[in-house]
Amino acid sequence: MHRKPATIFWALTVGTMLWLMQTLPVPSEERPPWLGNRAGISDELLAPWTPVEVKDTTISVWGRSYSFGPLPLPAEVTTAGAEILAGPVTLHCTADGQPITWSAGGRSIVEHFPTRAILRFSAQGGPLRCEGEVTTEFDGMIRCGLRLVPVADKITIENLILEIPFKSKHAVFMHSWPGRWGSAANSHAVPPVEWQSAFKPFVWIGDYERGLAWFCESDENFFPASLNRVIRVRRDGEITHQRVELIGKAQTVSQPLRYVFGFQATPVKPLQPDAWDYRIVHVGRYGLEKQMFSPPGQAPKLLLDYLAEAGVKTICFHEHWSNIQNYPEAARPEELHSLVEACHKRNIQLLLYFGYEMSNIAPEWEKYAEECLVAPRAGGYKRQPEQTAYIVCYRSHWQDFLAAGIERIIREFDIDGVYLDGTSEPWGCTNTQHGCGYTRPDGSIGPTYPFYDTRQMMKRIYTIVKHHNPAGQVNVHQSTCMVIPTLAFATSYWDGEQLQSVARPDSPTKLLPLEAFCAEFMGRNWGVPGELLWYANGPFKWEEAVSMALLHDIPVRPNVDRLELFRRLWRLFDEFDRHASQWIPYWQSSGVVACSHPEIKVSLYNRPGNGCILVAVNVGTEEIQADLTLGLSALGQSDLTIWDVLTDKEIGPLGEKMPLKLGPWQHAIFWLKPRRS
Repeated sequence: MHRKPATIFWALTVGTMLWLMQTLPVPSEERPPWLGNRAGISDELLAPWTPVEVKDTTISVWGRSYSFGPLPLPAEVTTAGAEILAGPVTLHCTADGQPITWSAGGRSIVEHFPTRAILRFSAQGGPLRCEGEVTTEFDGMIRCGLRLVPVADKITIENLILEIPFKSKHAVFMHSWPGRWGSAANSHAVPPVEWQSAFKPFVWIGDYERGLAWFCESDENFFPASLNRVIRVRRDGEITHQRVELIGKAQTVSQPLRYVFGFQATPVKPLQPDAWDYRIVHVGRYGLEKQMFSPPGQAPKLLLDYLAEAGVKTICFHEHWSNIQNYPEAARPEELHSLVEACHKRNIQLLLYFGYEMSNIAPEWEKYAEECLVAPRAGGYKRQPEQTAYIVCYRSHWQDFLAAGIERIIREFDIDGVYLDGTSEPWGCTNTQHGCGYTRPDGSIGPTYPFYDTRQMMKRIYTIVKHHNPAGQVNVHQSTCMVIPTLAFATSYWDGEQLQSVARPDSPTKLLPLEAFCAEFMGRNWGVPGELLWYANGPFKWEEAVSMALLHDIPVRPNVDRLELFRRLWRLFDEFDRHASQWIPYWQSSGVVACSHPEIKVSLYNRPGNGCILVAVNVGTEEIQADLTLGLSALGQSDLTIWDVLTDKEIGPLGEKMPLKLGPWQHAIFWLKPRRS
């Protein structure tokens, strides 16, 4: 193992950032015990990741490898078994009227541990020298710090463009952040010609199985020709270029220009267990263990017994477990102990709510609000008991507060993890009291999107949970925000609230196109299991939401009165042994199943010897009568009989064709079982 003292001369390491946070001015004469605590701060390798490996200038982590050329930027990225770049990530630059060609200067390994590696680079380009260091962490997040140093006293840079060239076959979808509430428009197919945008701090491009995210905390030292064309994604045959215009208007430079870019290839970790395994319902409340329930046609029983018998394995207890929003203090401690004990007797995990806010009735409000809240102040949500909650920034001391509080609550009540509401979102912030924001040339304050501090918050929470219970959960509710450097530390995510207040469209795909679903909601291409959010007063009918989700191999989180379907599916997947099967999605199923109508989409789980489970959905606007034809030999199957999962009835032997009749956005689920002699 190669180890040297690290000298980070331009960008702060995580340890330095934490030190700075702990030494920020404390608006109190008394130092509270949580301030500067180290709950969840660890340099250990966390499961399920593998050690960081370094060979020359190639760094390998679980499922991915990054190679570097002369610049401190990725030159090759391999993920999910494929090289996704068409060439090195580079800086195109013209300075003093001449295009710059970068030549390697020096490269060295500064630090190498199982959890991270740091490489140092220098490259020469005529009147500019590029110096930098690259830190790669075990989850595959790489932080590239660049310092462009003028060789002469001053030079003029006419343009400076960061370019990421993707192989077009892997540049199928994209997701950018921030998104917009009421829309899925920030997740979509890569346009056939060009997409352009003002500065966005996060852009991911990929396909159904993999991708690469680029992120940047602010547009400091960006001088684009047009504020509306900072980021462009353009197809050019077999190459799709993502270009970030750093300088588009000539700048005279006499001091080093500093930039920090983040990259992270996805998927970030294995997808087992997934949301089908966690079997989450959102019914937590005080006294739940004593509540009776009357299932249809059955005698009354304890609700917890009914949930356990149905197959529920996880219960989320929302914010009302505490009287203060996002605060680590149980409103009824004895009742919480009782609920946890009752859940554990039934092998059910209990997750408690934590979020992204600070309440004006919190004891710390008066002393810490101004330093800890995002600026400009945002949120202002009314909660019960009467209070107003505002969005907090985890670059502030509130990171220490929340980490210490979660650790204490987990130890005191033996809960199995946390349900996080928006905690993974690096909210834009200009609060200079805790180090956010930067001064623009005109004197105004530009926003910072604190990826690295929010990431540290999520990493601390994940560490705390997994130390207490290796099978514990960090379930994240987020919407429009697949920011993977923070979300990598979620065991699963729940997405879709951004669409619930929208008027009902003519068809679900008008609001949530299949391309948007594949990009944002599926989870497979991110390495974090996904789950679809559905509200009864939202724009989708229950059956429509289920159809959309099942087609992409994810569940809709059910409530008690919608549990019957998922009770059947959980038992089906257990009996079938879903994890031992191959999932064949509708975009790959044409070789094994043919349908006489193009608007019937079919995904299936195939397990030779145990048959296959087939999910068919009508994505059209009219009722469709169609025939399915299965390629049994291609599936390794023969002599099957059809079992209708929704009616729990056997239909009969599978013939040459399988007739199907579905209304708009209806679904059918069949288990094609081997016939037993």
